[in-house]
Amino acid sequence: MFKIDFTSSTKKSIILTLFALFLLSCIFLLMVGSTFHTASPPNTYLGIDNSGETAAQRIYFLTQLGYTVNPSAEESADIKIPTEFGDVYNRYNELQKQSGTNLLNYRGADCIRYTYPEEGSDRRFNLIVYEGRIIGGDICTVALDGEMTALQRTTSAGNT
Repeated sequence: MFKIDFTSSTKKSIILTLFALFLLSCIFLLMVGSTFHTASPPNTYLGIDNSGETAAQRIYFLTQLGYTVNPSAEESADIKIPTEFGDVYNRYNELQKQSGTNLLNYRGADCIRYTYPEEGSDRRFNLIVYEGRIIGGDICTVALDGEMTALQRTTSAGNT
């Protein structure tokens, strides 16, 4: 018959080893979790101050790009940037990259999407705001055959 006798010091060693493994696992999970939305929002987007805390700041951002929107028709929705991008979000992120931003830096982040209609048009401007800064957005049309494009400066925006 085979018999193992654990002494008090052996039990302590096993417990300490398990505790150390537990701590290492926690540290690893914290490091992996910190890869999501660790980037602080930059202070500019498309070369413009991207403050988006207030409606006035968001409207100013859009007017600096050369767009005219109806500020009284603002809509907002809480959104979460997914931690893993599927096909739809990968395509949307490619659109963001055209404007010089990358939503991969904000995976898992809780954001707010603000939508403004363009005066006299079926276009809508969407702005994604994280920690009071505009980190992304798009222009879309609400028609059945509508399209979505990246935010860009218009020719009427000049060099402001």
